[in-house]
Formats: sequence, structure tokens, C-alpha cells
Amino acid sequence: MSKIPIMKTERLLLRPITHGDINDTHKYAEIGYVLSEDFWNKGFTTEATKKLIDFGFNELDLVRIQARCFEENIGSQKVMEKSGMQFEGLLRKSMLVKGQYQNVKMYAITDDDYKNL
Repeated sequence: MSKIPIMKTERLLLRPITHGDINDTHKYAEIGYVLSEDFWNKGFTTEATKKLIDFGFNELDLVRIQARCFEENIGSQKVMEKSGMQFEGLLRKSMLVKGQYQNVKMYAITDDDYKNL
């Protein structure tokens, strides 16, 4: 797993964004991020996600980058859409969180999508 620190402040602003699971055979990666609530709606996560997508396609020669979020996480959905990702589907009851199964939305961008941004 490759971890790329993006920003650091006295308080945790953005936990290291990662290309979490990089699959070298199929040339795809999944990214993830966690942002302190104090910094929501300021564009930090979108900016960092765009930079990570640039890095994935330009430096790692990936053909696909994907990310997931909980169905009710509108903020994260907006980050992915602003970063050029497209909604691909709903993964029903795919994550167990605090004893409850949660639906997860899958977003992705391909190298072709990226070239056409």
C-alpha cells in the first residue's frame, strides 16, 4: 500500500490519502480519504483527490481509479464527482459498521475519462 501524505496541521486536517489497493496486474487502484469535520466544505479533499488521480494516471500508469463511500455521504459523493469520477453502482450491505450492514456507492474514473477532462 502506497501512502502519500497530502497536508499536515496542528490538528488532523486530512489523514493521509492513499492509493489503498493497487493492483499491478490489472493497473487499478482504490483511493480513500478521511477529513476532520472542522474542514468540510472547503475544497481540501477535492483538491487532494484530483492530485492523487493525476499521480495515479501520470506516474503509476493506472487505467482505473475507484473510490467508495457510504450511501448517505453526500459530501464524499460530491468530491468524487468534482474529481471526474462517475457513479457506477450501489453495493448493497457491503460493509459492516458498528454491527449494521451499510450500502456503499462505487465511483471510478478510467484513463480515457481522465484524458477527456
